[in-house]
Amino acid sequence: MRRLILTAAALGAAVLVSSGCGDSAAAPATYDSALDTASRSQQAPTVAMLEALVNIESGPGDAVGLAQMGDYLAGQLVALGATVTRHKAADGTPGDNIVGTLRGTGTRHILLMAHMDTVYPRGFLKDAPFRVDGNRAYGPGIADDKGGIAVILNTLALLNARSFREYGTLTVLFNTDEETGSFGSRELIQSLSASHDYVLSHEPSAASQESFGLATSGIAHATATIRGRASHAGVAPELGVNALTEAAALILRTQDIDNKDREIRFNWTLASAGSASNAIPAVATLTADMRYGRNQDLDAITAMLNERAQQKRLPEAEITIDVLRGRPAFNASEGGQALAARGQSIYNEVGGRIEISNVRIGGGSDAAYAALSGKPVLEGMGLPGAGYHTNADEYIMIDAIPRRLYLGARMIMDLSLGR
Repeated sequence: MRRLILTAAALGAAVLVSSGCGDSAAAPATYDSALDTASRSQQAPTVAMLEALVNIESGPGDAVGLAQMGDYLAGQLVALGATVTRHKAADGTPGDNIVGTLRGTGTRHILLMAHMDTVYPRGFLKDAPFRVDGNRAYGPGIADDKGGIAVILNTLALLNARSFREYGTLTVLFNTDEETGSFGSRELIQSLSASHDYVLSHEPSAASQESFGLATSGIAHATATIRGRASHAGVAPELGVNALTEAAALILRTQDIDNKDREIRFNWTLASAGSASNAIPAVATLTADMRYGRNQDLDAITAMLNERAQQKRLPEAEITIDVLRGRPAFNASEGGQALAARGQSIYNEVGGRIEISNVRIGGGSDAAYAALSGKPVLEGMGLPGAGYHTNADEYIMIDAIPRRLYLGARMIMDLSLGR
């Protein structure tokens, strides 16, 4: 059955598609009908791989599952002709970061990234097994980010099948700790990104509206430790210095740090104090979640927090502030924006629709670490899906697999050939 799709591709031409794919006679000149056909043929192997990936439980810090996943991925990369190296996490996170390297005949160096860890603890798979229901494939971590892994490996299979080797170096990084901040792999991400010309990161896209995101928030956490002096709450409270009272005052005098208009979000999220109901608490702790749109804003937020901390309600209280930096803010460079535009045009060739979003996402991704290299970075090359980090309904859209494989292969080919 044929249907007419009006695309926004290079010349704005009408593309006549059959079974969701373009007809080479009517498609833009860059359309690759052979790759389109091969991508559709690769759908079933990709679904089979997704099932294998989902059936390896690789939750945060799961030493057994992450080791099993690393072995599986290393084996897949070797079978594709890659040289594989293993890299221990800098912070001791279980599992090895897996790096596969393919060397070609060209000059362009391209890095492909996805992460092998999920948010689901061991045993969760029993209650939410892999299943296919219509156009959806379900399973823990199937979208975030086992779909990204499957796209990378099957894209490489397509390139191998057509003997494409016009890249200089094609490198794959599968890291073990994205869901916990990538503290053990961020140095590796930055180092590899710096030595490549382009970075394609394979986090999922929303099934409801596929998009390339150009901006994510920087993330940090602040811990305030308030020290006072204990005393009996009923007999002599005036002899104490109430750490909980000072903590409450600190919360109130920092409310205006949060500034949505400046893309700064500051919220106290955890608190603890005291050990007995009849004792003035000597120690209290507060934890704040901090998000920011520009990396330079973090220092300003921290300075403001420290200043407010010393405006004490109880002069004898002592307050210390510790800030743990997480992922930096990601703001796509001109080169990254050009990659998004190129990807959008390629996707149109096979009837796909993908938006380019400047709306800042509150969560972060490893694209932010990669972007510190100054190289063009594109995020959102994984499979469209939904239900990430939920109980039992995480899924990907099966019919998106061929067009995502076409997108991935064409991006690599075009970047390698300087198109």
